[in-house]
Amino acid sequence: VQLGTDLYQFYIPIYGHGLGLSASSIGSVLAAFATASFLARFGLTRLVARFGEERVLAGAFWLGATGFVLVPLCGNAVALAAASFVFGLGMACGQPITTMLMFSRSIEGRSGEMLGLRLTANNLMRVAGPAVFGLFASALGLTAVFMINALMMAGGAYASKPPARSGRRT
Repeated sequence: VQLGTDLYQFYIPIYGHGLGLSASSIGSVLAAFATASFLARFGLTRLVARFGEERVLAGAFWLGATGFVLVPLCGNAVALAAASFVFGLGMACGQPITTMLMFSRSIEGRSGEMLGLRLTANNLMRVAGPAVFGLFASALGLTAVFMINALMMAGGAYASKPPARSGRRT
């Protein structure tokens, strides 16, 4: 979630500049992401209560994947802002839910260690991710970066989905 958000916020201005958008238009596109993030947090408690953490997290990843897929299809600021809004809805839900799941699934008394590992992984991705994706962008172009990130988000959605319930009673 963190890497996807960081890369999105890094590459959207580059993509927008490539489209010939003004700085204020690019700022508006990023503001659509921030607005969606703000709004999504208001409904997060209800979504989790209704669907559970795993389903909401999987949905967040699917929205992130959708946002990444839509970006290369956008040719103007309005379409790019819509894609950014979709992405923001998902990513705003993803970060708090991963923290909730980390605390609820950690061994009692060891949640601090889990938080430390989570922060370490996030910071490692913040350092390595831009370098790796910068290589992809140089070699394959921005569209490839967005598609690879969409695949990563889809993989996160698949990994996050709750286990299927069997119809049998035990």
